[in-house]
Amino acid sequence: MKKSKDFYQYVTSKTPFRISLGGGGTDLPNYSKIRGGELLTAAINQYCTVSLSSRPLDNNVLVQTTKVEFRKSTKDIKHEIIRETLRYFKLDNALQLSTFTSIPTRTGLGSSSTLIVGLICAITKMKNIKISKREIAKLAYKIERKILNLKGGIQDQYISAFGGIQKIKVSKTGIVNLKTINISPKVQKILNSGLVMIYSGKQRNSSRIIKSIKDDQSKVIEVFDEIKELGKKSYNYLINGDIEMIGKIMNKHWELKKKLSSNMSSFELDKSYKELKKYGSPGGKIVGAGGGGFFMMAVNENKKRYLKKLNENGYRILDWKFDFNGTHIIDKG
Repeated sequence: MKKSKDFYQYVTSKTPFRISLGGGGTDLPNYSKIRGGELLTAAINQYCTVSLSSRPLDNNVLVQTTKVEFRKSTKDIKHEIIRETLRYFKLDNALQLSTFTSIPTRTGLGSSSTLIVGLICAITKMKNIKISKREIAKLAYKIERKILNLKGGIQDQYISAFGGIQKIKVSKTGIVNLKTINISPKVQKILNSGLVMIYSGKQRNSSRIIKSIKDDQSKVIEVFDEIKELGKKSYNYLINGDIEMIGKIMNKHWELKKKLSSNMSSFELDKSYKELKKYGSPGGKIVGAGGGGFFMMAVNENKKRYLKKLNENGYRILDWKFDFNGTHIIDKG
């Protein structure tokens, strides 16, 4: 990172959430350090927006999220992600920060990592620190996993920073390699239409879900080995827009993932999943760590009828498209 003497009075960053498309969970350190992780992930057009400005007339700190905090110093901020990210950059006072998200947090789309990436993007622009998207992702991982000690993998920080559709490999030593997956506009439309995002109505803490994964390391390794192989198989189906096979692979992925912890699902979620398949889907999964958030269900035929069944039974869907910008500044001055 290179610093400049210039300083912006205000900046606004826009950072995408993500969906996992294959191999999810193999980036967790208890697996990747032993076997190496490999997964498919994509940024979508749902965002976390961060606005940061200086306060020229006083030294107070105002933070506006779902709650409002008015403090004398950043060290007094209760929101730990915001507090520690500001403190990392030695921002102590005389500032105002607000965040807005287009979807609820804790819904399996990488919200905590997205917020940190957006904060770093805004702070570095305001201080005119030159930083690459890879450096943003690495720093977001450091703050989230090392400083805050929030459990999780490495995909969220990178996909939020870079955007697009990516194959991510994590070496045993933690080196992250990204390969952009080029999918034709025609296939993108097929995926946008055929992978239906359905809100479960349940929010959960991903760090707690990950902590609950069974202590039987050999069993965990075995399950993630299978999940990684499923992710590799899904690559060709993904680039060809084979919704039927993507659905079948996601179904296997979800059944495997439930073996890792009793907290991955629940009676209500299992009941909903069976219903969603019955409406006309070859399969799907809960996106993210599990326990709630969004179902991603493959719908290959009769989507109109499928959506009608969802509406009749009170389900809410999230229309989505791929995002190819990653984190970026949308306003400054």
